[in-house]
Amino acid sequence: MGEPRYLQAECAFRPGAHTVRVTLARGTLRVEVEAHGTADLWRGEFDATFVEDLTRKTGNFKQFSIFCSMLESALTQSSESVSLELLTYSDLETLHSRKVGAITRPPPSSSSPLNSKRYLILIYSVEFDRIHYPLPLPYAGRPDLVALVRELQEQLAQLRAQRLDETQHLRDALWRALEEKRAAEARRQREYQQLAAELAQAKASEQRLQLRVKNLTAELASYRRGRQKSASPAPRPQERRSASLESHRSSRGRPSPRSPSPAGSRPPRFDPTAFVRARQRRQKEAELRK
Repeated sequence: MGEPRYLQAECAFRPGAHTVRVTLARGTLRVEVEAHGTADLWRGEFDATFVEDLTRKTGNFKQFSIFCSMLESALTQSSESVSLELLTYSDLETLHSRKVGAITRPPPSSSSPLNSKRYLILIYSVEFDRIHYPLPLPYAGRPDLVALVRELQEQLAQLRAQRLDETQHLRDALWRALEEKRAAEARRQREYQQLAAELAQAKASEQRLQLRVKNLTAELASYRRGRQKSASPAPRPQERRSASLESHRSSRGRPSPRSPSPAGSRPPRFDPTAFVRARQRRQKEAELRK
């Protein structure tokens, strides 16, 4: 068998209420029965060989593990086919005599060790029969109060230590959760500050772009107004006729100069200011297109 198992149950036997304790560990079965009224103890320990021989004598053999499972089911009352009973030696003899039809033997004397024994009977009920598996439990006396108190104190100390360990474990888990929460909040705060800085930077960049567009628009409007002013208006027809008459009158008093031939005409004079303005205009138009 694996790890030790401990079972306890309160049972109402015919002599009165009893507590049954069973321990299963490494192929060994330990059984203890305590009477509530007198605190008397009966205790027995059985190995796998003894239990299997006991079941073989009844004519219904059970392996040790199967027998332990049946005993556990009887304690937990999880199966209707198994039950428990506590008998004295005289009760066991009477039950045996009724079963085989023999004459009942006289009970042993009060001083006989058999009279102090108890038998925990595991009853297995099948369709047409009832099999009784008796486990003999020698009398173990009454519990020592000093030893019992010492045992209870040890159990209490173990429980306190276990509770302290569990409390410390819970505190550690709570501390880790708080640290993780704080780290998450700090991380979210940094992310928020970073996003706020990026948003402020984007707004500032947008304002600079809007200001640049405004300045370029004003420069373009000023440049267009300057071009309109610099362009000379075409002379009206009446003004052209007046200029022609004035030229004719002035030419009558002095000889008209010889008009130069088209082949000897000079090229237009280079204007640096106009060149610079034209270049600036082209740059501004290129920036506006962008």
